[in-house]
Amino acid sequence: MKKSTRYLILLLVLLGGMNFGNAFAQGARVLNGTVSGQNGQSIPGATILVKGTTNGTVTDMDGKYSLSVGTDAQVLIVSFVGMLTSEVTIGNRSQINVTLEEETADLDEFVVIGYGTQKKATLTGSVTSVESEQVISNPSVNLTNSLSGLLPGLVAMNRSGEPGADNSTILIRGSNTTGDNSPFVVVDGVQNPPGWQRINPNDIESISVLKDASAAIYGARAANGVILITTKRGTAGKPTLSYTFNQGISQPTRLPELAGSPLFAGYVNEMMVKDGQDPRYSDAEIELFRNGTDPNYSNTNWYDEVLKDYSLQSMHNLSLRGGSESVRYSMSGSYSHQNSIFKEGVHDFKGYTIRSNIDADVNEYITVNLDLNLGMDDRSQPGTENPWGWLNAIPMMPVYYQNGYPSAGIEQGLNPAVMTTSASGDHNTKTKRAISKVGFNVKAPWVEGLGMDGYFVYSNEDIMDKNWRTPWTVYNYDMANDAYIPLRGGRITAPELTQSTQSVSSTFLNFRIKYERQYGDHYINSFIGAEQTKGGDAYYEAFRRNYLSPTLSELFAGDPATQQNDGVSSESSRQSILGRLSYNYQEKYIIDFNARYDGSYVFPEGKRFGFFPGVSAAWVLSEEFLKDVSGINDLKLRTSVGKMGNDRISPFQFMPAYSLGLNGYHFGLPTTSQLGVVPGVTPNPNVTWEVATTYNIGLDGMFWNGGLSFTLEAFKQRRTNILTKRDLEVPFYTGLQLPDENIGIVENKGLELALSHRGKASSPGGFSYTVGGNIAFNKNKIIDISEAQDVPDYQKAEGSILGAGLYYEALGIFRTQEEVDSNPVYPGTLVGHLQYTDVNNDGIISSQDMVRMDKSNIPQITFGINGTLNYGQFSLFANFSGQGGAWQYYHQNARIAVNGLAELIENRYTAGSMDSKYPILPDLETRTQPSGLQSTFWLQNASFLRFKTLQVGYNLPETILKKLGVSTARVYLNGNNLLTISEIKWFDPEGDNERGSFYPQSRIFNLGVDLSF
Repeated sequence: MKKSTRYLILLLVLLGGMNFGNAFAQGARVLNGTVSGQNGQSIPGATILVKGTTNGTVTDMDGKYSLSVGTDAQVLIVSFVGMLTSEVTIGNRSQINVTLEEETADLDEFVVIGYGTQKKATLTGSVTSVESEQVISNPSVNLTNSLSGLLPGLVAMNRSGEPGADNSTILIRGSNTTGDNSPFVVVDGVQNPPGWQRINPNDIESISVLKDASAAIYGARAANGVILITTKRGTAGKPTLSYTFNQGISQPTRLPELAGSPLFAGYVNEMMVKDGQDPRYSDAEIELFRNGTDPNYSNTNWYDEVLKDYSLQSMHNLSLRGGSESVRYSMSGSYSHQNSIFKEGVHDFKGYTIRSNIDADVNEYITVNLDLNLGMDDRSQPGTENPWGWLNAIPMMPVYYQNGYPSAGIEQGLNPAVMTTSASGDHNTKTKRAISKVGFNVKAPWVEGLGMDGYFVYSNEDIMDKNWRTPWTVYNYDMANDAYIPLRGGRITAPELTQSTQSVSSTFLNFRIKYERQYGDHYINSFIGAEQTKGGDAYYEAFRRNYLSPTLSELFAGDPATQQNDGVSSESSRQSILGRLSYNYQEKYIIDFNARYDGSYVFPEGKRFGFFPGVSAAWVLSEEFLKDVSGINDLKLRTSVGKMGNDRISPFQFMPAYSLGLNGYHFGLPTTSQLGVVPGVTPNPNVTWEVATTYNIGLDGMFWNGGLSFTLEAFKQRRTNILTKRDLEVPFYTGLQLPDENIGIVENKGLELALSHRGKASSPGGFSYTVGGNIAFNKNKIIDISEAQDVPDYQKAEGSILGAGLYYEALGIFRTQEEVDSNPVYPGTLVGHLQYTDVNNDGIISSQDMVRMDKSNIPQITFGINGTLNYGQFSLFANFSGQGGAWQYYHQNARIAVNGLAELIENRYTAGSMDSKYPILPDLETRTQPSGLQSTFWLQNASFLRFKTLQVGYNLPETILKKLGVSTARVYLNGNNLLTISEIKWFDPEGDNERGSFYPQSRIFNLGVDLSF
């Protein structure tokens, strides 16, 4: 019995025999009995409830109960914390004794691993998983934004909220290499399928993450970890038609606050006086900016004027699942839509998916399956460049004049209110994909446990990109003559069109022979298989400009004299032999051995194949000397070691590379370019994959039937043969273009802890809950990398973390001329500029004084806290996530023609200030001014705690369902990114743009309904 529920049980026992609801209805009869466990011990405080009513009671201290029921009572529901709920038919009995089984379903659950499933109780590797219910609770259109905080060791960083471009960057246990750190993704056996981020959460059964030697089964592409996504399949039974719809509104999580006109005018005056000019604005004009009485003196908040208060998003999912004993099917279709946050903006994303999974038993020995996945993404953007960099227009300039004309905005007519509309053109990208998979599974009738399976996959993705760019018209206002002067906006002088197509296809073949058998206390599960994949990629691009009309955006209508085109194609292939041997004795001593012999087209002949083994073992202590200890359901010690690879580099670097283009040779007068061959990368005949050797030790425990569960992990990965260039070792004047070489070494170490608690109240109300938390820490270290020999130790990358930057160490702000004169300074330093540490003690501040800091915007700590609550028809899910050990550098400036952050301008240094928060502000984009150098002063702590998800749901009662003619109906409210607590206040702390010029992350409020028929 769980200690945490004893007081509640005692209270309920005092009420033992008390009936709830309509206990003494006319015609009642009395039921008596005892509730006990499998060991015969009585269970006090167990709940006995008549099904379909609120009539119930609880057992006394001896496990006995007495309950009056109506003559129409048919079934008793008996439940207790940590026990499986039992339904008992009443019949004509008056004495009903019930035996409850312990609820250890967690240990009996199967977890998806590489090429199969495994009981959670017998897992030896570091595998963590999440079920669909928690993923569905997040209203994000993009699947990658639904995982944060749910899976220990998985890092999800959402850098942008732009519709269609809001994929989170996913890492498993942080960064391990200077190159590509993204994990390998497998969906229903299809490896790295295009568009997996757009899978509708309602189609997902489970998500598993392989973090250690368990990933070795994927060989040369598994060094960064593996994500396994399993979608729902049909089951035998009546067809179930389900429809899910939700409508959301989204807002930016955090927007910068720019200076208003009165504040900015004072700043402009200060800069002009400093440059020896007269102030631009008089005190009277500044007052006009402040009181807003004259329309010619604007005080414009560009964010408020250009952005909507909210934008809309919606998701639909329609599914049909069911089947007979011999044929089972699951079919679904989804549609999602995200709109622009800009007023009249053309940012837009529409996603369409169709998924079908069919399984058919030919006979008792043969099963075949057919999976089909179709999808299309339709994304629109403005035809011009990123508009976020131009929202810092000066506040004195209106967005629109009173007559409706758009203003010139910043330089070159870059008014984001116009740039984000169709006036700048339209950049449309349509991505169509089709993935088909046909497979079989055969059981050998003559040998028990022997079988074979395999599948064939064909994948194709077509990307059609059409970027139509047009100049637009804006206006300057001549106040003296009361005239509006038209100006051309944008960086182009005439309409132009770039159109491209890309087709990526692949075939994949898998075949396995497998054997699974239980011999008394001995269990064996093994397979050996082979795989082959071939891929092709073809790209074509065409361009024309000087269109007669901005309304005809087709290639034929452009000036033929301006046309350009380009095209390229490539092929790829891989071959593999793989296998696994799993053995356990009484589910007490367990060992798994994975191995893969992988060959990749990326590398030269003779170096294309490598062997990637992994071994993991577990000892179930709870089945050993702790077997008889009360309250321990599971205690398992496990360890693993494995070797994996990473082949994500440009292929064919072992061959001499040449470029063919018009930049080759020039002949004639006037000179014209001719096709020519230009040497490219110097070949490296020894190039091969990176090798990751991973070590993991873990301890899993479950106590009091889930009252407390935990997983504790410690890991180390040593990545060798990291592919990098010797650019810093070879002088620039040599002109050599170097290939990647296997010369780098990085180590990564860390700890992970996950805790959970679950319970339910011993009352007829059906109250149950779970609460859990996880935290992961990792820190990498560069052991060896190519660096220039004359670099001082404090600037070397070796010994630091990946991504560690070079910074001047800021000591504070110079307040007096005496301080400036008596300390080493950067050239041009004045009172009010930043003071830096003279690291090399040469008496001046220069680039030699920059120090490499162990700080990057990749978090070293990630954590999550989540919980569920169910009471009657109501349910609640909440998830908090966050990060620590992350730092973001910002380079902010304010110029006469470009606004800046209000906090910086308001708290900047002014003459005589002894306590200003900020120094003299940079007024250039370059990092050449004394206070604008890349220093620790502008390096901010990007740690945060985010209220990631909240969902409240209500299941409609059966009386209403009958009237509606549906089987189940649920309405819910949920939200995403509801609250963020961080030291960074200027921008969202997950953003990684040092100017803050990124489409902000979204806060989503959502209303939805789930219906089943």
